Amino acid sequence: MVSADNLNLDVLELIFGFLSGNDLPSVALVSRSFLAGVIPRLYNTIAYRLRQAKGYSVQETMSPFAALIAHPHLGVHVRNIEIRSVPTVKLRVHPVFARECRDALRLCRNLKTFKCTVPGVLAMFLPSLQDKPRLESVRIHANLTTDQAQMLLKMNKLQSLSVEFATWNVVDLLPSWTQSLVKSLTSVCLYMINELHEGVLEGMLSHLPNLLGLHVVGCPKVDHVVVLQQISHTPLLQSLSLTTSESTRPLYMPPPSLRHLRHLAFDTRYTMQPSPSPAILASVLSHLKTSAPALLSFAIRLPERKVVVGDPFIAQLIELFGFSLRRLAFLDCGVSQESIAEICKSCVHLERLDVAIPMKELLFFIKNLEYSQTLHTIVDVDNHVDHGIQKSLDSGDVTLMLAGCRSLRKIVTNHRIWTGRMEDDNSRITVNLERRFSHTYGSLWFMPLE
Repeated sequence: MVSADNLNLDVLELIFGFLSGNDLPSVALVSRSFLAGVIPRLYNTIAYRLRQAKGYSVQETMSPFAALIAHPHLGVHVRNIEIRSVPTVKLRVHPVFARECRDALRLCRNLKTFKCTVPGVLAMFLPSLQDKPRLESVRIHANLTTDQAQMLLKMNKLQSLSVEFATWNVVDLLPSWTQSLVKSLTSVCLYMINELHEGVLEGMLSHLPNLLGLHVVGCPKVDHVVVLQQISHTPLLQSLSLTTSESTRPLYMPPPSLRHLRHLAFDTRYTMQPSPSPAILASVLSHLKTSAPALLSFAIRLPERKVVVGDPFIAQLIELFGFSLRRLAFLDCGVSQESIAEICKSCVHLERLDVAIPMKELLFFIKNLEYSQTLHTIVDVDNHVDHGIQKSLDSGDVTLMLAGCRSLRKIVTNHRIWTGRMEDDNSRITVNLERRFSHTYGSLWFMPLE
């Protein structure tokens, strides 16, 4: 007789792969066989964040790295490590925690992904990352000295590279580092790097003709003009993020061939009044038009939350890419009701819309959503355009939205996820509420959704 307790271990591992969060340790306590089946999933990803760091500092919790040291055989299961916070003592990294991290990293010989976005701590982990033949993806806050930066060159099998706030020592190393990764690297993200300039970017991209993702955001010396010129080296790009400046320099001709492009994001910066940004954004879209890419997602972020994206820009976006767009995101900005209506009418494959839900004009907003037959998810990005105390979305509002847009199934707000479905007899809509967990904590807004 087959019972849950005597199922094959491989079967248990497949079943437990659908669990997450607190369910995993609960299952581990059921029986020895369940413990053996859940351990690979339980230790697959170690994410260390602010809450754990605070508990460690006051000696309320131990670190997961200490658990690995106590049970070295578990290190073989670790595939992903994310360090987004560290405990401190007198403004310095807790020395015991630092030692635990270094020793635990050495045990994780099957590590595939390493993320460390805490300023000033990467250097202490670099020696433990040297012998990791399966390491494929890194995201690092790269404030390093010259000698420390040289250790990065030993990571020579990366498929995804994300470098943030890099010092000049790391920037100078980027062309030679990426040249050593020419056979494997498919995605590059360069974020908030003041020292990055056109010569370095050209030195990198000239070695990466098979690059699929390029994201250069918040780098003052590398704006849209530079990026659009250099991507002529990367004709296979599928995702592109760039920062648009107020530079009126002409764009490089002929336009790059980007017929594989599927994801596009604009980080818009401006300081002048009136700003030439609307014309610049329009020129970038026109520049990409010749490739006729079938964009699946588009995101834009403006520097001031009170700014409303112009109707002409959205009309141009819809005209060029409305036939294929499945996701639109308007972050830190407003969108007029007329544009919402046009989006819902013309984007015939739209599935997800990230936009600030206008609580003061909710009925008009719902009326415009009715034009869409495919929209199933709305994410309220809460741009704070309206000042004062804001009314929160409640079950009544959600019911109205689900009734108005029959394809709508999910509404995501700051800390909540509303889901709903029509009863079988179409008599009423059942609305459910669950807490929104920060699975994407610390993720970069312009990166394509997985």
